Amino acid sequence: MKESCEIKSENMVENEIGVDLEERKKVPITTILAFLLASICTAIVLEFLITDRSCLKSEFNTGLPDGNTSANNHFKYATFPPIKPKDCHLQHVVGILQEIGYEETAIDDTNWTLLWAHEYPFRSLSERMRNLLPSQTVNHFPGIGFITSKVDLSTSALPFMPKAFRLPEQRNEFEKYSQGKPNSLFVEKHNNHRSISIRPPSAVNLSSTDSFIQEFVDNPFLVDGYKFDIGVYVVLTSINPLMVYMYSGDVLFRYCPEKYYPFDTENVDKYVVGDNYLATWDVPSLKKYFDTFGGSMRAAFDAYVRDQSLDPSVIWIQVEDIIRQTIFSKLNNIIMAMRPFKKGNFFELLRFDLILDDNLQVYLMEVNMSPNLSSAHFKPNALLYEQILYNVFNLVGVGSSLKTVKTSLFNEDIITSDKNIAVKLNDCAKNMCHRSCNKPECDLCLPCLKASEVDILRKAHYEYLHKIEMKRIFPKTMISSADFNLEAEIRNLSTMDSRLTRWFYEKCKAEPSWC
Repeated sequence: MKESCEIKSENMVENEIGVDLEERKKVPITTILAFLLASICTAIVLEFLITDRSCLKSEFNTGLPDGNTSANNHFKYATFPPIKPKDCHLQHVVGILQEIGYEETAIDDTNWTLLWAHEYPFRSLSERMRNLLPSQTVNHFPGIGFITSKVDLSTSALPFMPKAFRLPEQRNEFEKYSQGKPNSLFVEKHNNHRSISIRPPSAVNLSSTDSFIQEFVDNPFLVDGYKFDIGVYVVLTSINPLMVYMYSGDVLFRYCPEKYYPFDTENVDKYVVGDNYLATWDVPSLKKYFDTFGGSMRAAFDAYVRDQSLDPSVIWIQVEDIIRQTIFSKLNNIIMAMRPFKKGNFFELLRFDLILDDNLQVYLMEVNMSPNLSSAHFKPNALLYEQILYNVFNLVGVGSSLKTVKTSLFNEDIITSDKNIAVKLNDCAKNMCHRSCNKPECDLCLPCLKASEVDILRKAHYEYLHKIEMKRIFPKTMISSADFNLEAEIRNLSTMDSRLTRWFYEKCKAEPSWC
């Protein structure tokens, strides 16, 4: 039966072929000639008239590697100083870069696209930093030390920093200030070592040749009796105009290892956060929120504050304002420092260290350049650092999957084009801004923007698309365009900062997610 079935099948195929041949015999010869002529014409067009065949492969090139991509096409990163095999302080930086497809290279290799400098590179690598290629990015801004020098920042008379004095230069100012506060305590620190001491004004060594004294906040907000500091991660992506983001995914809380009371100036573990700090998951009232219910460090702290019938939002409003004011206080200095370094791209990851008093008043203590991103002491911090780095690299364009591998076919307009930055279309048309840009209503209209201004807005649009959990804090975010006092916000801003703020305002009016 099997054999006959096979024969039957073959006969059926033969019959079908025979039928098909019979049908073909019935096709008119003119139809066949027309088909052949059309095929020949198509082949001629493809061969001679279409010179760019890339469009035939795909309408959208992702920029991702294919089987023929050379390893040399991958973007590369270098570190400064060069990391050694046993170094672990950049473990998470290197790990995330490798995860997103970067390969390590030596700093002497001119093909690196990212330089991650743990130290300030603009002195020892000054010549190289002045001649960066357009494709190269460095993780520091020239002049950032104006913000990260604790002595310079603390003596800048910022209202949210405890009053500070530099000895011996400001001895007379200190004596005058302390006369009105005889019961206050002051932190005394010598610039050539890390040890600190707390003293009343009468015990401060006024003859010190190189020391720094700062008023001590003696009424800290406590959690289960422990004093703490708050580390907020901030990213600068542009200086002129200014663009600042704050990582909103979490905040680093560090608690003193011993309870604040009974207070003892000789026991620094009661009031100084050191390397052996108490972590959130070891503070009893926070453990349930962090471990049991899976909250972040900030979420656990906010929950505790609400347990005290207080509103934690007042803290974070102050924090954002402190960040803005601190950067603005030194902005002109940084702009001046950047003048010799006109080429290349820069960004900055900072950590603002703050404390809180029992009235929920926030004080800035210092700003850290190259903040610690190592989880060697506290393994659970690894996720925080990796998420921060992932957010930073995406924000500044290092982590884009479309840009991880170089290809000649990649078009930046796929991500951000001029159409994405166009605003005020009705006003632009009404004032005929395509013919003349003399009217003030035309300054944001696309035909009236300079090439450099277009680049700034395209950069802002790119960052909006890639900010993930980075919250924009300058230009300031808005609840809505209707609730935003635009004129008040731009009154004291530079021309470039004003234009960028107004552009975000227009984008917010058109789409609330931009607010």
